[in-house]
Amino acid sequence: MRASSAWLILCGALLLAACNSVPKSTPQRAATAKLLFDKATKEFHLPSADAVGPLKAELLAAAASQYQQLQRDYPEQEIWCAQAQRSLANVRAEQGDLSAALKLYADLQSRYPEQEWEILQAWKSAGDLLWQAERQEEARDHYRRIIERFDQPERPQVYKIIVQAAKKRLAK
Repeated sequence: MRASSAWLILCGALLLAACNSVPKSTPQRAATAKLLFDKATKEFHLPSADAVGPLKAELLAAAASQYQQLQRDYPEQEIWCAQAQRSLANVRAEQGDLSAALKLYADLQSRYPEQEWEILQAWKSAGDLLWQAERQEEARDHYRRIIERFDQPERPQVYKIIVQAAKKRLAK
């Protein structure tokens, strides 16, 4: 009996640990994740646009760190995590790390499939980066995916504008 009791206690402890491995979403956690995202954006990422030299590098590194912390500490907050991932990709692009930026943009759809706006923006950003890097054929793949997924009459006007921009790029 002792072995089976110990076994039951162990199974219970493992089940409890598994259930607690991803925190439950609460309004407080959502608010905290939003605050962390806002801080990363307002205190580091946006000011980096006007900075130069070492200060720019420091601000971009701090923004990247904050975005990664948000994803690590609040994984259940998919809205904020998806925005953080896209923003992190933007930081990597600004840092000149095209391959890291493209990977982050590409992974966004698989990690956050319900975050349509972030997926659309990620695909557009990836396409634009590739276009600027003289890799038009790869860019065209992103623009085609935008059109295939988002060219629908019931979409909001801002989606339609991005779809139109993608169609123009494909026409070149």
